[in-house]
Amino acid sequence: MTETPKKSDGIGQAFGQVGSIGLLLAVCIFIGTAIGIWLDRWLHTQPWMMLLFLLLGTVAGFYNVVKSLPRKDKPAPPK
Repeated sequence: MTETPKKSDGIGQAFGQVGSIGLLLAVCIFIGTAIGIWLDRWLHTQPWMMLLFLLLGTVAGFYNVVKSLPRKDKPAPPK
């Protein structure tokens, strides 16, 4: 006996995907900022490395968000 999929399963999956995308962005920004702060303390260049790696982390985060979005396939051209 097979069960029909519930409508709430699709909603839960969508919320999970949105949550994971947000978490991915936040983690990239956090890691970039942490590396920048560590380099600033090591090289005594406050706040330049933190700002640079904050920017790099943000760019990497948005790159990963765009990469993880589902793509719509192009329709085949008519013959």
